[in-house]
Amino acid sequence: MNRVTKAMILAAGFGERARPLSLVRPKPLFPILGRPLIAHTLDWLAGCGIQEVVINTHHLAARLEQYLAGLETGLNIRTVREEKILGTGGGVRNARPFLGPEPFVVINGDILTDLDLAAVVAAHLAHRPPATLVLHDCPRFNNVAVAPDGPIRGFRGRWPMGTDGRPAGRARILAFTGVQIVEPEVFGRIPEGFSDLIETYQEMIGDGRPPRAYVADGPAWREVGTPASYLELQAELLKGRPEGPVFVAPGARVSSRAVIEGWASLSEGAVVEPGAYIKDAVLWPGARAAAGARVIGSVLADGAAARRDLVGEVLVEAEESKKE
Repeated sequence: MNRVTKAMILAAGFGERARPLSLVRPKPLFPILGRPLIAHTLDWLAGCGIQEVVINTHHLAARLEQYLAGLETGLNIRTVREEKILGTGGGVRNARPFLGPEPFVVINGDILTDLDLAAVVAAHLAHRPPATLVLHDCPRFNNVAVAPDGPIRGFRGRWPMGTDGRPAGRARILAFTGVQIVEPEVFGRIPEGFSDLIETYQEMIGDGRPPRAYVADGPAWREVGTPASYLELQAELLKGRPEGPVFVAPGARVSSRAVIEGWASLSEGAVVEPGAYIKDAVLWPGARAAAGARVIGSVLADGAAARRDLVGEVLVEAEESKKE
């Protein structure tokens, strides 16, 4: 990857849409097939040739920092704790000392991707816009207008309109994946304190220096925005596994008298007792499906014990000792 060897993972957010799961873990630590989401992201970055990664933290910062401190990835990883949350723009500006004078990758900490990052970097270096944002067609999130030749025309409904009531210049409306390549010139445009990087890009469009789009095709992106999307992600990954749709991590225990149907993901230390029934569910470390309980379309967070039937629910133990 020519000249792009550094990346930033945005991991400071509160994860409000993911509550109550985000009350006990920041979203980058949500288990995906027994491993935290951020571990998958770091593997992807390393496989794409990234050498150094900075990760901002705030919500449940100590828990995320503790996990990263014990992780072996082959990457040079730094964390930057924000005492007051700074947003996507402020977070990037705050990490400037670690990102250096060359373009760098920024990726949201709540997504899973298998995107061809080398292709994105090549497209970026061919044009050298202030940023290249990876977009795709995802109707429920489409809110970025892109001109046919690549420049982004606006975000969140703020783009030129034609007389026919459609976006001017045959612009397409697509969704931002949360993956982007950013030039250091953007630092000088981000205001101090809390800010939204998208707002900075909107201002740059007005000044005639727009970011560009790289449009990705295929399933290159999955988000962990809500408990429902978290379950959908697990289902998609598990249904495509050659080993079958049930993942049981080392150290998880499933009674021979329990029943698992559909798909399931059981993290280390999870327990499924005799007579329990599991279908389309996720059990985090230490979670327990008690004898006779049915857990269907649900998530059991760390240490949660289902002693009754759960259908389409999230069960969380969120004692004060687990919060910051």
